[in-house]
Amino acid sequence: MSRNPFTSHIYQDLWLKHFAKGKQSYTFNFINDLKFIKHSFFPYYINVGKNSTNGITYSLIENNKDYNNKTFLMYDVPSFSNSDIPSSLRHLKAYKIKQYKGFLANLDGFINLEEYMASVMSSKSRNKHRSTLRKFENCFNVSYKIYHKEISEVECNEALDNFKELIVERHKDLKIDTNIIAKWHFYHELIFPMIQQGKALLISINVDNKPISMSLAFVEGDNLIGSVKAFNPDYYKFNIGHIELGKLIEWCFENNISTLDFSKGEYEYKTKWTNEEYIYNCHILYDSSNIVSRLNSSLLANYFRLKQYLRNKNVNLLMKKFKYQLKSLIGFNENKDHKIIIKPIEEGENFDDLDIVQTDDKNLFFLNRTILDLLYRNPEPITDINIYSKKDKKMMHYLVVGKVNKYQIVFKPN
Repeated sequence: MSRNPFTSHIYQDLWLKHFAKGKQSYTFNFINDLKFIKHSFFPYYINVGKNSTNGITYSLIENNKDYNNKTFLMYDVPSFSNSDIPSSLRHLKAYKIKQYKGFLANLDGFINLEEYMASVMSSKSRNKHRSTLRKFENCFNVSYKIYHKEISEVECNEALDNFKELIVERHKDLKIDTNIIAKWHFYHELIFPMIQQGKALLISINVDNKPISMSLAFVEGDNLIGSVKAFNPDYYKFNIGHIELGKLIEWCFENNISTLDFSKGEYEYKTKWTNEEYIYNCHILYDSSNIVSRLNSSLLANYFRLKQYLRNKNVNLLMKKFKYQLKSLIGFNENKDHKIIIKPIEEGENFDDLDIVQTDDKNLFFLNRTILDLLYRNPEPITDINIYSKKDKKMMHYLVVGKVNKYQIVFKPN
């Protein structure tokens, strides 16, 4: 029985339901765990899940030769996967083509988070992390929640709705397109049963019981595999993503998880928190005794080499940004930039004559990032801060008044 969450029955069956468009699935005796679908036009088989997984593993079985005259494409096979070809399968050959770097935190030999951090970070970085965590918890009413095994369907649906909102906001802030939302119906149906079965978890950081950072991870034995993550960009200064990773590693130690796999993709937070790297490869298995299979596999191999070349040139990132800009132009994103000026509050200002602004007013979203950025510089509980508004010469002024913070934000629409 496979422990890889992405080759489990529930993952593969739900992926087929949502993305295979009624196609038949196939299994083969020479390869364990994987299901395949046929390409619509070309003569090869593709692993169920395609490139939506965070790494699949498989093993090949001696003396089973139902690979004859066929070609198989498997996305995202980590380099540590034991996928050697047995000598009895003498006509079965493979192309293994580099696609992405992978990163993981090997927690073996460490006792707790502090000890692990000391092995991967400088003392300056550790002190900054602790200082930022203290600021964050002192400024806000913070709570942490990990959903694993015990969760109701209502609770899960509410968490997923919040998660989706964070993903949308985060990608708006990055100004890049994402296909995760297009796949959300799949995740929505998948996550609840996998959490109940202990095969997945959601971690949530909350301010006033509202999630501001969430991540999805899958459980494979004593390994945890990170998948989708997002946070409210207004809290960027507080390094919410790093705080969440610290809490996730603490959970790993408490639950005898030896490896936190950060999966594919090269980001700053991964290089800061991980101690091992590996490679995701695209595997193409083919029957070397069959000319059609040889030709087919060679064409596929060259195609994925080209994709990797373009990826190395950041063409994929440029395309995501282009798609985001295109959606903005045709009206999917109506947010406008605003000119914001920070000024001291004038002496003798009478706050009794001003309107108090409700901090949860969604029409004032443009203020949130500015206020939270300045709160990071001058920490105090956000509950000690009041915001007032006044209009002067067609410009809006917002006066931020706390015990430590005292300034006004002048808002001038472009």
